[in-house]
Amino acid sequence: MKIIHIAGNSGTGKTTLIQELIPELVKQGTVGTVKHLGEHVVALEEGKDTTIHFRSGASVAVGIDHEKALAAIHKNDLTSALTFLCDAGLRYCIVESFKSHPFPKVVLGDADLENCILHDPSVTEILAALDQFEDFYTMQGLITETKASTDLSRAGCILSFNGFVRENTDGEITEFLEFNDPSMDALTDSIEEDMRKVPGILAARFYHRKGRFYAGEDLTYFAIVAEHRFEAFDAMAEAIDRLKNDLHNKGKKLEEC
Repeated sequence: MKIIHIAGNSGTGKTTLIQELIPELVKQGTVGTVKHLGEHVVALEEGKDTTIHFRSGASVAVGIDHEKALAAIHKNDLTSALTFLCDAGLRYCIVESFKSHPFPKVVLGDADLENCILHDPSVTEILAALDQFEDFYTMQGLITETKASTDLSRAGCILSFNGFVRENTDGEITEFLEFNDPSMDALTDSIEEDMRKVPGILAARFYHRKGRFYAGEDLTYFAIVAEHRFEAFDAMAEAIDRLKNDLHNKGKKLEEC
């Protein structure tokens, strides 16, 4: 899911820009939005069943009418909202405000914000710069996007792999791992390309998170669509081995030097 972060002071035209951007993005894929409401609180209608469900402790309370569904979610942080939308298989998410978040962003007006890649742009300029915005993935989101973009008429399975930081390796405790190697994207792209050439493999998507990750946190999401399960198993094993040898073990050796 591509994150298009738009920020700026009040009155700089964020809503107008987003209103013009959404239909253009919809031409390319599904779109979600997340807005920081500041001091404003979304009112839940008193006495309604979904409000009662939510206040009784439901993690998510959903109301469905003849034209839409509305969800009230107890978690109110940006990462949880993005996880919810990515799991739903959205291709793009427009994030409004959240000025301090480190996502690459579009800045409107005279706000001095970090990671600005476009300043007061047109919709056309944003669309031309989509590759510069950050991707956000979950395991389910990667699977959903891979299936949606693949001809499944010959597919027999989709195999997924979720790698995370192991805390205890034969008594050796790992507090965190850090991955900021600039070659990571090129490596995962190379593995993807090679796996797609394997007979029987119909699609391959690999995503490796960047930054510092503590024990138990996700590191990698892999998804492979194949005609038969044994083809998927073999390709996934090869892909994981290459990632371990070319990135993880390399990083470990550098730390030991």
